[in-house]
Amino acid sequence: MEITPAIKSEFLSFDSEQAVSEMIGQLRKYDERHGLIFKKDKYLGIIEKKGLLRSRLDVSNTKIHKFVHRTPLVNEHADVIETAYALFQADSDFVPVESNKKIVGVLSALDLATLAAELPETQSLTVADLKLVKGEKLEPNDPVSKATEVMHKARVDQVPIFEGKKLYGIVSFRDLLQKYLAWSPNREFSSKFDKMRGSSKSTEPDRPNLSMLPVKSFSTNKNMVTVSKKATLLEAVKLMGKDHVSSAIVMDGDKFEGLLTIKNIMRVVGSLKIPENFNIRFIGLNDVGLVPHQKEAVQKISSNEAFKLQRAIQDDFSMVVHLKDHSKSGREHKYSITLHVDAPGQTFTVNEFDWRIEDALHKTFENAKNALKRKLKGEKSRRKVF
Repeated sequence: MEITPAIKSEFLSFDSEQAVSEMIGQLRKYDERHGLIFKKDKYLGIIEKKGLLRSRLDVSNTKIHKFVHRTPLVNEHADVIETAYALFQADSDFVPVESNKKIVGVLSALDLATLAAELPETQSLTVADLKLVKGEKLEPNDPVSKATEVMHKARVDQVPIFEGKKLYGIVSFRDLLQKYLAWSPNREFSSKFDKMRGSSKSTEPDRPNLSMLPVKSFSTNKNMVTVSKKATLLEAVKLMGKDHVSSAIVMDGDKFEGLLTIKNIMRVVGSLKIPENFNIRFIGLNDVGLVPHQKEAVQKISSNEAFKLQRAIQDDFSMVVHLKDHSKSGREHKYSITLHVDAPGQTFTVNEFDWRIEDALHKTFENAKNALKRKLKGEKSRRKVF
């Protein structure tokens, strides 16, 4: 399955020389949690959120480039499992998506998890099968500084608060950021908060004093997702997606079992091992003037696309990828790809042209998937007739 359905074309972008206060204002205005950071037209990474809470900074003068978290770029046709592994390795819950060497959208780990939970390979998974973040919880009177430390150490966006054994609420990165970096709070305790910090008009809160405030002043029951260990991965992900949260509190009756995080969902999805039952042979790979990185791209794309075909064919198969360069002279090359697939009862050939070898390859495999769909649809029709 490709990530394409989960890609969002609208996203916020920031220049690395913008002030942190400008970035925060835009995130708040558009109710976003993420943004891409560029230096002129060069992509640098995403916002390193946890560092904002741990640093004592002047948000008006501190530049965004001090808080860059580097991530990979993923292709718009990337496989769900492949992308989950990339997100886990990058320790990121948000990545940009590229097409033809341009960033065309973004993908959140939560949206990716929603797709992954629909895969045949994940249908039997329950919350009990996933690794949980253990022991990370707070008490109502714990200071904000402890909450930020837990979030940074455990790489989580939410931490549950317990009063004795009873679940009191949660404190989230978003709520802390709104107060910690002087966002205007829109909560019942906002006037109390302003009074506690000594002013309702100051744009720079007294951060050392704020860090000692009790977390109960920031806790909420809104968007608090709880699940049992017996819940399926699909059930848990649907609840998280509904409330747009990146973690769920796992309970066994009144016992706190741990946090189910989006990172650990990416871990289990990315580690799914599906045996390859296909063989690929290349013709012309060394005859069309490709540089080493292009050859590697051709091999990687072919392997990834064959993996997707495997899901539909569900049997051993082989394929031949024939590359040709139709350019007579000059710098520009026009490539053709002919793909022959040989599987039990599913033999067909497709081809495509393009000026970029990678695009020609993607288009060819897209034609192969369409041809396979037509064949499978025809088989179902014949079965109905007989």
